[in-house]
Amino acid sequence: MSIEDCLHIAREHVHRSLLGLSQRVKPQNERERQERFPTLGRLLGAYFCQDFPDWYATWEEAIDDYLSAMDEEEAEDTAEEIADLLALVDSNQELAQATDILGLEHRPPRGMTLRRWLESMRHRITSTT
Repeated sequence: MSIEDCLHIAREHVHRSLLGLSQRVKPQNERERQERFPTLGRLLGAYFCQDFPDWYATWEEAIDDYLSAMDEEEAEDTAEEIADLLALVDSNQELAQATDILGLEHRPPRGMTLRRWLESMRHRITSTT
């Protein structure tokens, strides 16, 4: 094996490691959050916007409608992005800010925190895919 071949292999390993690291770094602005959470942004922005009460009776109905329009891979990506977001943010304030940036305009049902609501969404998505 030549030196160039070894360097190419090493470069690929370093590149993959850096990609993995970037997935664990907390996005710092709106563009980074949208790039990091594209499917979650589509779910929150399209299904939980200000028109939510006109379209759906419950949040579960909105999730079911979302799932009917998505393929299994995108639904799995959304569930994964919810888990990633919940793991990245430390405070309720930070979670509220992140979900606002992702397009969430509807608040959780009474008696449910935003974190618990997102976990419930994730559970509904994973249990139906």
